[in-house]
Amino acid sequence: MDWRKFSMEIKVSLYQCGQLATNLRGKINKEEKEPEPYQLSTSVSDIDRICQEIILLRAYELVPDIEITGEEIEDLSLNVANLFQGNSSRYVLVIDPLDGTDCYFDGGHEWAHMLGVLDQETGSMVCSQVYFPELSRLYFAIVNEGSYIEDGMFTNRSRITVKSPPKTFGEVKRLRDSDYPAFEGAGFSLDVKDNKSAAYAQIRVVEGDLGAMVMRHFHGYDTAIPSLIIEESGGLVLGDDGRKVTYEKEMLRMPLVISSIDPMFAEALYQAQKNY
Repeated sequence: MDWRKFSMEIKVSLYQCGQLATNLRGKINKEEKEPEPYQLSTSVSDIDRICQEIILLRAYELVPDIEITGEEIEDLSLNVANLFQGNSSRYVLVIDPLDGTDCYFDGGHEWAHMLGVLDQETGSMVCSQVYFPELSRLYFAIVNEGSYIEDGMFTNRSRITVKSPPKTFGEVKRLRDSDYPAFEGAGFSLDVKDNKSAAYAQIRVVEGDLGAMVMRHFHGYDTAIPSLIIEESGGLVLGDDGRKVTYEKEMLRMPLVISSIDPMFAEALYQAQKNY
């Protein structure tokens, strides 16, 4: 499969999702799902469901035999689910149709639409896209071809320029109490900025605004998609075994994911929490 061609053709679905979400904000109700372990609450809306179908219908046109998974896949309508029923493929389309639902409903700008393709043989992503409608900015990467930014979605494409990051670590939630002194003892300071979404926090890593992101017990789709953008920018994403993170189709919760544009930062934070 030509993943560059796929990336260029499926990105229009993210633009459509962004147009829909921004125009319907304030007209759609937020719903609370039953929390899973490690969650205090979790939100969803019809925007998640509709955006998921927009992406899947475009994906079906491009790669009809692909497998699918995602945060709201259990809410998929029967008509769309039947298109992919019985598919058996090396590749899996991974979707987070609206990352940062609370941020979206609170009027923030850090929410995003995310998609990527997982290679089940390697456990790694082959292409990834994260689109922030409020910023009109698309981040994407293709394995072995680099990472890019598009401002305005279809214009002003450029390679991501890696900056020297500060020696800081960020969190969204769920760090252990012992993580803070462990990381500070390794010379890292806590970045106190409130990260409204997992996607935004990891893109701050890509941009060099945040030294590293440490995430415990997040679903795979929260980190898998941005992970390729970080790696193709020269960074490193480690799992709880201290090795390059890998994923499975089920995208289960990951005990630990540490990401940084500076590979030495990721390795130092991993060793710090392991040895503390």
